[in-house]
Formats: sequence, C-alpha cells, structure tokens
Amino acid sequence: MALPFIAGLVVGAGAVLAYNKSDKIKQKVDSLFNKSKEVANTSLEKGKETVEEVKDTINATAECIKKKKEEAQTKLETEEKK
Repeated sequence: MALPFIAGLVVGAGAVLAYNKSDKIKQKVDSLFNKSKEVANTSLEKGKETVEEVKDTINATAECIKKKKEEAQTKLETEEKK
C-alpha cells in the first residue's frame, strides 16, 4: 500500500535534486513554466472576450424581445380601440 507513496516521494525528491544541481534542467523547466503561463493567460483573455461577446448577444436579444413585445402590445391596443 505504501510503496506507490514512497516511490512518488523518491521520484519527487530526485526531480528537486536534479533541478537544484543542473542549470540546463532549470532553464528548460523555467522555459516550460513561462510558456505554460503564456498559454494560460492567452486562454484567460480569450475566455473573457467570449464572455463579453455572449453578454452582448444576450443583451441584444433581450432588447429585441422587449421591443417586439412592446410593438405587439401597441398593435393589440390599437386593434382593441377599433
């Protein structure tokens, strides 16, 4: 039961040791981390843009429905007067 846990600790400790001892590994890891941050930030920005577009679409649809409802009500009132 404890063997996977111990193996994980050993692998993790080995990775930390290798990171601390090797400048080449540090550079690669830092480069990978920075690229990951860039991708995450780009995805976040695109997500925000998409949310804004959806909000605008919903608001435009709501306005359209409101306008159509008012037009229908006006038409109904006009027909009732005749």
